[in-house]
Amino acid sequence: MDPIAVVGGGVVGTSIAAALAEQDLPVRLYEKDSLGAGTTSKSMAIFFWHQDDPNGTEHRFRERAWETYGPLIEAGTLEFTQVGTLETAPELTDVPAVRAVWKGMQELGVETEWLEPEALAAKGLDPEAFEGALFVPADGFLDPSEIIQHFTDRATEGPATIETGVEITDIHTEDGRVTAIETSDGTESVSGVVNAAGPWAPQINDLVGVDLPLRHTRGPIVVLSREAEFSLPFMILRNEHYFREDGRNQAFGGRFDTSYETAEQFDPDANHTVDQTFYLDIAGEIEQSVPRLADAEIVNDWVGFRTITPDGRPFVGETAVEGFYTAVGMSGYGVTRAPFVGELLADQIAGEPVDSELADWVAPDRV
Repeated sequence: MDPIAVVGGGVVGTSIAAALAEQDLPVRLYEKDSLGAGTTSKSMAIFFWHQDDPNGTEHRFRERAWETYGPLIEAGTLEFTQVGTLETAPELTDVPAVRAVWKGMQELGVETEWLEPEALAAKGLDPEAFEGALFVPADGFLDPSEIIQHFTDRATEGPATIETGVEITDIHTEDGRVTAIETSDGTESVSGVVNAAGPWAPQINDLVGVDLPLRHTRGPIVVLSREAEFSLPFMILRNEHYFREDGRNQAFGGRFDTSYETAEQFDPDANHTVDQTFYLDIAGEIEQSVPRLADAEIVNDWVGFRTITPDGRPFVGETAVEGFYTAVGMSGYGVTRAPFVGELLADQIAGEPVDSELADWVAPDRV
């Protein structure tokens, strides 16, 4: 059997390679840079139980992902820093919507708290700047490099090989079925192709004429440092700005933009820098509402990209081109969803039974 080519070496691509190899299917993963060098390295790497619009099917999807992460964290294979997610209500007019999310999360069985303004000081916020907040204590962040290493080890224990520094330049089809790939190293026959290329996914889809509604949002991030040690949950503030701790005396500040309506298509290979206006926005947010970071200085920055779908759900499964599969459009939740994306897609490719509700939830043909 010719190998299945997985395009992309981030958390999603390596998860798929591991799951396929454990089905005893030959796999070759191609990453044009180094493993995890794309979106994965630029992400907040958070596992979210929190949802903006609580949904039972999405919650089940995340439960299946946690079935992988949970035991690995307990065993010490993966480090997990449980900081919680804090969704704030800056204005009185924000309170009904945030409390509706709180109620929806409770109905899903997720442990949540409603915090009145006076309780927010303990989280590093100015109580006078908010009317309350929803807190989901179980959320936290992982180390993306550890996740990738784990999945890579699992893949290469089976019939998988990893090719880094190799770019997919074309995909051959015959009678509507994938037959081969062109790479920077030459041509190779394949039994299928999985597009897990993150922000480069539209370019890979174009090689076989697959048109899925994918757009990008910019994810600027600054690293803030201060001398004193401190803690900080992942907090969602005004205008989609967020902060979270990173180690003992650093924090990340960014913008969690997952809106398809305002998203665009960017060239991920272009030189993207953090705009000066974003520095000013972060400084203004700190001054207005995050006194714990009042003396912090910016020591680093970068820009990542989220690949967004119209409904915020990824496209996972076979497309209209036989043998061409997608695992794209994670919409900011790649680390959260990656383990089950790999498991689900590998079962589909291997012809194993799958949970039809979860498969339909992310099926490419739903649009």
